[in-house]
Amino acid sequence: MDKHPDAIAREAAEHFARWRGAASSQRRARDAWLQQDDRHAAAYDDLRRLWDRTGELAGDAELQALKSADLAALRRWRRFRPRRLMAVAAMLVALLGGGYLVADRFAQPPAAVEYATALGERRTQAMPDGSSVVLNTDSAMAVRYSRRHRIVELRQGEAQFDVARDAARPFVVQVGTDTITALGTRFQVRREPGSTRVTLLEGRVAVTHGDERYVLRPNERAILSARTGVSIAPVDPGFATGWLDGWLRFRGAPLAEVIAEANRYSGQKLRLGDPRLADVQLSGNFHAGDNASIADAASLILPVRVERHGGDLVLVPQ
Repeated sequence: MDKHPDAIAREAAEHFARWRGAASSQRRARDAWLQQDDRHAAAYDDLRRLWDRTGELAGDAELQALKSADLAALRRWRRFRPRRLMAVAAMLVALLGGGYLVADRFAQPPAAVEYATALGERRTQAMPDGSSVVLNTDSAMAVRYSRRHRIVELRQGEAQFDVARDAARPFVVQVGTDTITALGTRFQVRREPGSTRVTLLEGRVAVTHGDERYVLRPNERAILSARTGVSIAPVDPGFATGWLDGWLRFRGAPLAEVIAEANRYSGQKLRLGDPRLADVQLSGNFHAGDNASIADAASLILPVRVERHGGDLVLVPQ
């Protein structure tokens, strides 16, 4: 944790300069580097946002020429001499370090507007472009709008986006290094430890995870996982949207899954008193946040009983 910020910025630039044509070993090295230190990921994300922002300076011939030349260089990175790669990295570090940031002609980035919900809370938020967002329980996001982009960073939790069409300004949701891009559509994004879950309800979205990119169709769900890559499966929209009305719907769901989902909405936690109960299945519709009803239903339907340990409800075999 004692590495100098300039060294981190330089390493971020080197990884960024290679990302378009990186071999699998280089992608793994980049991902490992990003996970080593929160400052690594922050520097890489800052660099990516800065690179995107240079596209907005259509009137700045010098900067546009610099960006165009180095984009072409990035596409030919395999033919770089080490000196050329370091030159590109140095240029990126110079940008990151503030050379253009302090110039009077460089527009300041739009300020982020932050939204958050508490445990058990849902919030519907109208956006300046006519889009709307519903934040689920214990969620947080930051929104930045510019002339060319609409960027949402989902920092935790889950949200449903109803996106107003604007082909000139893509609507992009960022979850770590994963991105979800939409034009006139309705979809959900959920951030979980080690993965991102994207559920498309209407329209089309493109999901990007590393070098993998897929376009989802309505009623499909993509799981973007750091461990297993991208997996896509059909989803029942009735189950996917139940939380919007305060309902949790389960059909033959393992108790471990039911408990994990229910605990997202309530301070009174459900727990399994015996790991053998994890795969026992439960069906039913329950009010989000009412964990006592879930425990009561389980004790009536399944061979379990409920014990109270402190404030928790513990399911144990009968």
